[in-house]
Amino acid sequence: MIEPPAFYAAVGLNVETYDARTERDLVGTSVEGDLGFYLDRARQIGGPVLDLGGGTGRIAWALAGEGHEVTLLDLSVGMITIAEAKRAMQPAEVSRRLRTVQADMTDFQLDQTFALVIAAFRAFMAVLTAAGQRHCLESVARHLQPGGVLLLDLFDPRLDLLLQTEPFTPELDPVRHPVSGNDVRIKTVSRKRDPMSQTFEELWRFTEIEPDGAVVRTEDEILTMRWTYRAEMRYLLELTGFTVDAEYGDFHGSPPVYGREQVWVARKLSGRRRSTHMRPRRLRAGGASHP
Repeated sequence: MIEPPAFYAAVGLNVETYDARTERDLVGTSVEGDLGFYLDRARQIGGPVLDLGGGTGRIAWALAGEGHEVTLLDLSVGMITIAEAKRAMQPAEVSRRLRTVQADMTDFQLDQTFALVIAAFRAFMAVLTAAGQRHCLESVARHLQPGGVLLLDLFDPRLDLLLQTEPFTPELDPVRHPVSGNDVRIKTVSRKRDPMSQTFEELWRFTEIEPDGAVVRTEDEILTMRWTYRAEMRYLLELTGFTVDAEYGDFHGSPPVYGREQVWVARKLSGRRRSTHMRPRRLRAGGASHP
């Protein structure tokens, strides 16, 4: 039996409906308002901006539209394909401000440094080990200017949900395919979790259905993520040369709350001595994992 591909590995129903799902599903959640938060911080800090795990360019194109030079980095060729397709709809001066780079967020080397790095909508949770997370943050630190800022979002783990074996949202409301206009049904078929590694794996099924009920195509993908506790995240940031300026429970400035969102504002320390620890083995990890 052929193993289903990882989330966003290629252009398919998951990637094709991502923007429509995100616009709908963020409403009323702890991630609501994230775009405004990132735009406001970018106005304060300036650019250039690195959008880490930037996916289809939901945030990157908005930043470029406000005048910032933006680099969108993602491991998924499918997501970058969608981001690049949006270029035709942009004015020439906006298009020139955005470049896309296909690379692994745990080990990347770019030709510039940035005033601001954003890792939005839980993209960091696609890095599946603590060593890989540290490696990612070290890569970010290398690319930040002295005093540069990292904005990082991940969900605060609710153990009552994460430790159950049955999916807690087995089926989502259908979403309209932006090209065909057909309904796309989305179902979480199965779930595995490993408390020791703080990871879970879910099999998602995407089914496109015509108005007469005929199935056009069915595609399976596997979503794998690692949850991280607040104290663990704070330590990782400090270990890799950051100081935490602020920590919120949502994108409206609320204080941290169990089971909501972890929104970190971290600043690169100036003059940090290079770590003498052995660098972890190179790991592969998804660049974008937006549920």
